[in-house]
Amino acid sequence: MRFFVVLSVCLTLLSSGSLLGQAPGVKIVRDHGEPFDAPVRKANEYRDAGLLLSSQAITGQLARTTCVLRLPKPARKNLSPRDIWLRSQQAHVRVGWHYLCTKCDKWHQNLAGGFFITADGAIATCFHVVKPRPDMREGYLVAADENGQLLPITEVLAGNELADTAIIRAKIASPSKPLALSTNVYPGDSAWCYSDPLGRSSYFSQGIVNRFFLQERRGGESPRIEVSTDWAPGSSGAAVVDDRGNAIGLVSEISSGSSPRSRTTNQTAGASSPLIVFHCASRAADVLSLVK
Repeated sequence: MRFFVVLSVCLTLLSSGSLLGQAPGVKIVRDHGEPFDAPVRKANEYRDAGLLLSSQAITGQLARTTCVLRLPKPARKNLSPRDIWLRSQQAHVRVGWHYLCTKCDKWHQNLAGGFFITADGAIATCFHVVKPRPDMREGYLVAADENGQLLPITEVLAGNELADTAIIRAKIASPSKPLALSTNVYPGDSAWCYSDPLGRSSYFSQGIVNRFFLQERRGGESPRIEVSTDWAPGSSGAAVVDDRGNAIGLVSEISSGSSPRSRTTNQTAGASSPLIVFHCASRAADVLSLVK
């Protein structure tokens, strides 16, 4: 009789959705992020109060090449994957633009990634995330923490377009939990990333460091890291983290290598299809080079 009572209770809980399938403290997130209207309204409030940094101010400040910060020292103790996830989540911040486009009068938000590198609000992200968008009539740089709290960006501290790195400062109400920057990284080391690929918020993935290489860009060559960790558009600026919870880089690009479909010698070339996806990160060393 007791068995049937317990079974009945369990079935009731399952049918009502009360029996959760994850550990305590693990939030179930929306598949495509938080509702759009609330952060737009909050950003408009901040804009009206004069608390947001405009695209014109950003353009001028992006000429800065160095800043002075007190950075945390890299950790030396290996962490469990669960702890790496927690550290990545706590330091993660979404960075991007609150703007009017050239086609309508509606305010838009387009946020990518970044991560705290100091407890007082300094954030590392990509230069291309901070650089004003060409489709804006009016725009302001904003950020949002993991709790959905909108954070005004008060200053661009330094940037390097060739390396695709930038450091900005956000106005925060309480100390953040930053990631340390580490250059102690080798091919074969584990590499983790917590980001929002294609709008899928809070996506955590693991891979390894594949190689270091020189990437050609207008203006010269810049060292990059390639890893097998997954990301996609929307992940730019998010931390690439080692097994000690240190940031070894930040998401910069993704590209696919394609080739004609496999064929025998008497067949004509088929349509192009992707064979491999390359995940390219800017180095922690290039973020460190922005700091005196």
